[in-house]
Amino acid sequence: MVKMEFIEISDKLFLQLGKMITERYGIKMPPEKKIMFQSRLQRRLRELDIHSFDEYASKLLNDQTGSSEFSLLADYISTNKTEFFRERDHFEFITNQILPDLLDKSQHLSHLNIWSAGCSSGQEAYSIGITLEEFMRLNGVCFNYSIVATDISVRMLKSAKEAIYPMAQVDHLSLELKKRYFLKSKIIKELKVRVIKDIREKVNVAYLNFMDVSYPLNMLFDVIFLRNTLIYFSHEVQLKVLTKVIKSLNTGGYLFIGHSESLINMHLPLKSIAPSVYIKTNTESL
Repeated sequence: MVKMEFIEISDKLFLQLGKMITERYGIKMPPEKKIMFQSRLQRRLRELDIHSFDEYASKLLNDQTGSSEFSLLADYISTNKTEFFRERDHFEFITNQILPDLLDKSQHLSHLNIWSAGCSSGQEAYSIGITLEEFMRLNGVCFNYSIVATDISVRMLKSAKEAIYPMAQVDHLSLELKKRYFLKSKIIKELKVRVIKDIREKVNVAYLNFMDVSYPLNMLFDVIFLRNTLIYFSHEVQLKVLTKVIKSLNTGGYLFIGHSESLINMHLPLKSIAPSVYIKTNTESL
């Protein structure tokens, strides 16, 4: 077996590229991420038949206007850890608190807009859809909903749109949920499942960079999932991103963040109502 060449990056060049990545995507790239960065980029350098990071940096610098290589770089540097019903208590909160409260307030819930921000390969968005479908089924109610799922990784967005996953990813779900909301591949050897069409059609997958000046979403959301994303940003970038995200949230709407994240001392129009769950207060309180 031929041993692949491992290409290393100099500290100076890593700092230079790290600064560009942070400016473009907001992702912190401290020196301790150097090993991760050069490891993840090995395959890309081989694909390009490039034998040094200096050569790769030249390609990036010459490609900034078209940004195609920078977009591919986002696929490699972004962390895409996700699973169905990750941090399950959030989905239970939707079922036990949010949906009953919304029904009590309106008596007739007509439409819910939900944003899965930083959706990775889509499991979060589809977990939300399954949660809503189960609530309607078990409570004998019916309402429309739409879920916008956004990410910076084009590769992850492709997976999210296809909604095809290894069967092992749904092993922890009940047999009833698997039968109701997933289709087995007709090719038995593939061991894959696909989310059912009725839910796929409710999910709109789209590219969005949190560092953009504004977010072209053209709607306000009742619920926003912004989970396990803020941890990759500096405090300053977190505040800028949250300020823009909250503009897309209805007053009285709900924001979910990851359990390892915090909004302490950010002075945002948000009120904590459960672990990692916030409600947007009147913007006049800003």
